Order: sequence, then C-alpha cells, then structure tokens
Amino acid sequence: MKLKEFFIYCLEMLEEGVDQLSIALSKKDHTHKARFERESKLVSANNKGFCVTGTKHLSVKQSEEQMIVVSPSGGGKTTTIILPSCYNIDHSLIINDPSGEILEKTKNQFITRGFKVMTLNFGEKEGSVYYNPLHRIKNNADINKVAQMLVRSTTKDGQFDFWANKSVELIGLMINYLLSTTDKEYHHLAQVFNLLELLQGSPEKIDALFAENAPEHLWQKYKSLIGNSENTRASIISSALASLNFIGNDQTLSDLTSNDTIDFAQLRKEKTVIYLRLPLGDMSYYSTILSIFWEQFFSYIFSKLPQEDDLHISVILEELSSLHLPNLSNIFANARKFHTSILGILQSEMQLHNNYGEFNAKTILNNAATKVYFTGLTEECNQLQKILGEYSFKDEKGNKRTRSLMTSDEIRTMPKNKVLIIPSGIRPIYANIKPYYKQPQLVKLSETELPEDYKEDLPSYSAKYLDINTETIDDEVQERI
Repeated sequence: MKLKEFFIYCLEMLEEGVDQLSIALSKKDHTHKARFERESKLVSANNKGFCVTGTKHLSVKQSEEQMIVVSPSGGGKTTTIILPSCYNIDHSLIINDPSGEILEKTKNQFITRGFKVMTLNFGEKEGSVYYNPLHRIKNNADINKVAQMLVRSTTKDGQFDFWANKSVELIGLMINYLLSTTDKEYHHLAQVFNLLELLQGSPEKIDALFAENAPEHLWQKYKSLIGNSENTRASIISSALASLNFIGNDQTLSDLTSNDTIDFAQLRKEKTVIYLRLPLGDMSYYSTILSIFWEQFFSYIFSKLPQEDDLHISVILEELSSLHLPNLSNIFANARKFHTSILGILQSEMQLHNNYGEFNAKTILNNAATKVYFTGLTEECNQLQKILGEYSFKDEKGNKRTRSLMTSDEIRTMPKNKVLIIPSGIRPIYANIKPYYKQPQLVKLSETELPEDYKEDLPSYSAKYLDINTETIDDEVQERI
C-alpha cells in the first residue's frame, strides 16, 4: 500500500471511529430503528468512480450501478460532484455540458493526462467535431427512430396523432430515398428538409425525382402519401417541415450535421472525452438533435458486450431533464452489463415524472443505486423523511419517544455543506461535502495549461445539396408519374 493510500485509509478509519463514538454518546436508542451509515461503507478517496462528496468516490463497479444527483440550481452539484469526478476518472467519458463550464475547468487536465478530447458544439463550427445521424443508420428501424424523435419535438406531450404519424412516414420516406439513391455527401437532415420544401413549393420536381430514381417500393409509398387530398397532403408536409425547421433554417447546424467525425468505438480503445456543447439559452431548440445523439450512442453501446480489454465508459448527463430518451429507463437498467456508468443530474425528481411518466420515472430512480440529495429541495422532502425512517429515544424525563431521523423541514434546510446519500442495500448517509475550489490539488488541476506543442487541427465541412433539375422529363418517367 502506497504511503498516500495508507494515510487516506487511516483517516477513514479515524472518521469511522468518531462516528461510532458520537452514536454511543448520544441519547438516541439506535437499536430500535433508524440511524445513518458511515461514509466508509460506500465511498473512498482511493476509488476511481463517480465523486459523491467532493473528496470521496464510488468504485467503478459501484458507478456501473448508476447514480442520480438532485439539486436545485446553484446547489453545488457541479463543483462538488461533476468536476471532482472528471479530475478522478481514468477512463473514457461523454459529458453533456450545455454551459461549457465543465469543458473550461477540465479540458486541459484531460489533455495533459493523455486523453483524446473532442467537443461537439451544436452552436458553433469552429473547434467542433461533426455529427450526422443519417450516417449511423443501418436499417429501417434506425430510420424510424430518427424520424420519430424529430417529430416528437412538435407534438403535444409527446402524443402522436394522425398528423404526427404521417409526418414520421414522410420524413422516413425522404431519408430512405436519400440513402437508397444518392451519394453519401447528400445523406444529411438539411437535405431532407430541402426535399420537403420542394415538395411543398414545387411538387412536380419531387414527383419527377422519385419517378426517375426511387425503387419500386419507395415509389409506391410516395404515391400513397401524396395521394391524400390536397389539404391533408399540405398539412402533412407542413408538419414534417416544422419538425426539421431547426436544422433546415440554421446553416451552422446544417453544416455540423452534414458529416460525421465521431467514432464511438474509439471510446473503448483509447481514453477519450467528448463534450456536448450548445448555447445555454437555447436548450429546447437543440434538445431534439441532442436526444438523437444520445439515443444513437446508447444503441451502439448496447449493440455488443465489451471485450475484456475494452475501456469502461462513464456518461455525465448534466441537465438530464432537457433530454427526451424514449428508452432511458431501459438504459439505466442495463448499462452496467456493458461496463457503462451514468451520472444523471436533475433539479427535481418531478422533471423525470413530467418527461417520462410516473412508471418510467420510478424505474429510472430505482435503477440508480446511489442517489444524492442537496439542500433546498421541496417535493422530495416528504418522501425522503419516510425513507430515512424513525428512531426511538428517551427524553430528559425518561419517557420513550419516537421521531423521524430527519423531518422534511430539516431535509429542506440542510446546511449547504451537507448532502443526503441514499444507497441501495445500506442505510442512508448524511455526509459533509467539499467543493473542488476548497481543495488545492483540484484547483491546480482546474488551472492546468495546455502543453506548448498541443495542436487541434480539425477539418471543416459544409452541407452539400442535390442539384434537382427536372426541366426535361423523358417519356418513361412521365408515364410512371
């Protein structure tokens, strides 16, 4: 055992002894019911998983059982949980980082530690890698998933009515046409939007395009969709366009999604960090493309079990409530089998209930083996009071009484340097926390400078569009139309 590790071990044992002494000296009769567990039963400064208290961490195996952090805005989740996790973890990560705060504080230290670092910034091309959902499609099911997630953003409460379902069909048809009949450089969502605009404004051009190039099964599907009444057809096209408007009318996003320079397989072979950035004030605007990214990432992760020498992957989902992943409950339940750990950050558990419904929200929370609650919560406090349980004690007059280990009001008004940890299988923990800026060694990491010889030379791409010229239509095509 190294000297540093031995010193940490001694401190943890001393802390455990102090905990035991405080229990023995208190007037509470903990033999009856509730009491808090020692931190050392769950976390250690020597572990390499997610950070829980700012100084102590889960093991990688415990992190694979998933972790949820619930904290109001400004509660300290970034400084106490996320940044110390980044400074400690020694395997690949993907980090949802809308504000860029995590990137600013951790990128340089990752580079000096030998990580390959990439940033996917949906709001700016400079310094960003590229992500194209269509380049990752392998079958019709993948097409349908992308089309559904695009349309979901324009549906009410995620409910698919006739118009939404027809929009999915139409977008899926256009994607299928591009993948089946055109070169790869035209396989991107801005080109799908372009086809839909032409279908709305110059339908004869798309009629001729499909008649000339589409395989028979796609031609029949196209005729079926445009065979509706004029008003119905116009409504379907308008609905489909609305689902793609955020890309089609945004040149930066059109370009960023026109190519793909991210290799998910690399995460298993080389220590890699991918930051996902977007303008913080436009979370809802970018939520659709962000959700598609995460859906395709987890589909890749779940496509095959990792090999013995494959790296573990940690996922930090800051602003989890801004994402809509239809399979999130299944992801939390099964990620551990694929050596993938997830840290989900919420401002309130109600965000999960609103986004995924009561059943799925409970499934997600139940499959997070470690849950951390910061001060300032509201709805969660009553439930936490029940979870913590009660204990019996004798008052000053010797009368036996019972009270909650912590009342809902005590939970709501916890000191800012305290958190409640609810682990699976052991008693709750009431722990002290310490943000990174009060730890000199972590402050030093946050101020790491880039090596002088470091260069970031990234290629630049622009969306390319089909030249749809249908001024002359031969007799065979005209007959098919």
